[in-house]
Amino acid sequence: MTIIRRIGAIALAAPLAMSFPVLAALPAQAATTSVITPADGAVISSGSELTAKAHFDFAITMQLRVDGPGIGDTFLQEKDFSGDMSGTFSISRNGRYKVYLKGKQTNHVYDSNTFTVRIAPAAPTGVSASASGGKLVVKWNRGLEDDLTGYALSGSGVKSRAGSLGSLCRGTSCSTTLSLTKSSGAVSVGVRARRSTGTGGSLYSSTASATASLGGGTGSQPGGSAPSLPSGGSGVPSSGTPLTPFNNDSPVTLPSVQPDGATPGLTYPAPQIATDSPKAQNVAATDRLQWGKSVGIALVLLIVAAHLGTWTRRLRVAQAGTSSNGMAARIARSGTGRGRVSKAREQIARAEAAAKTAPVVAARAKGARSSKRASGTAVLDSKPKAGRRPATLGKPSSGVNVRLAKPGAPPKPKRGRRRK
Repeated sequence: MTIIRRIGAIALAAPLAMSFPVLAALPAQAATTSVITPADGAVISSGSELTAKAHFDFAITMQLRVDGPGIGDTFLQEKDFSGDMSGTFSISRNGRYKVYLKGKQTNHVYDSNTFTVRIAPAAPTGVSASASGGKLVVKWNRGLEDDLTGYALSGSGVKSRAGSLGSLCRGTSCSTTLSLTKSSGAVSVGVRARRSTGTGGSLYSSTASATASLGGGTGSQPGGSAPSLPSGGSGVPSSGTPLTPFNNDSPVTLPSVQPDGATPGLTYPAPQIATDSPKAQNVAATDRLQWGKSVGIALVLLIVAAHLGTWTRRLRVAQAGTSSNGMAARIARSGTGRGRVSKAREQIARAEAAAKTAPVVAARAKGARSSKRASGTAVLDSKPKAGRRPATLGKPSSGVNVRLAKPGAPPKPKRGRRRK
């Protein structure tokens, strides 16, 4: 029976267990539960922070989280039942980021958007150049990006050089010495910062330049007190021109969004992040159905378990009835309580009738003994011997047993006990 019950339970539970992943996957694609911004597949090329926005229709507790380089898996916001969520996070490193909605109780990811941060480094600041002993000494300040990989230097009248942060910088200051390709006149040098894309490539900043005279002067920016003006500028701005970071005449250097190999000094418009409309998937299921489906599955399992128990009990009774020693067989033979009472009454009635007819049976037996003495001897015992079965099966004994003696055998005389 144990084997039969196990086989039945496995046969019923297997299809139900196979259906659970399908039912659980439907709410994850609900049309009203999605990450809105940043859009999936977007490329971010400027800024230091981003704001993620999402909406969910129904859940006990939903979390908005982001996973990316430099910040790991970061919690942004948590909300119960339904609504909108948003959170701001840092994008200090280039690479791929993922914003996703996750159920707190189920630990299931309901929607996610993956985007790429690809921001060029800021142009170096504090660039200065001075000629000494046939060499050009260049100094500048180290950038603030966390994923800088090095700098590249090139110019007029000097040899180019590129190096890593470890070889060019100490602390917050960087410097190097370049070989000169001419012995007189003015030379210029430009410094560009190099940053990793986070996906196996590199990005370069715009060029920050400085000049020096080989006739013994210190260059156009003595002591490196202020950065040089961009090479594409038209000179010192007039007093009526405001020093803003948008007219190429400001001494303040801002991060550039110029592509690789662009002309220095050319201003490019700041990129705009396209805000795509929320994704709408053609799926009929919603998150509201998840709870109802779970309850329905639980009810189905309870009903199946009840039917399985009833079926196994009937099977046990049927198997027990096939054995003559089983309880079901004994109950079937004995009948119900009313049947047993009826049988007992019948036995009592037969016993009373036998008791009333006992004298008649004894007289008939005595006459028969006298008539058949010649052929044999009939011995009537008033008391039945133990161990003999009544003549009629299932009927009470009348109290008289008949025993036939062997023909021709005389009765043995009784021997008395000798006295000593």
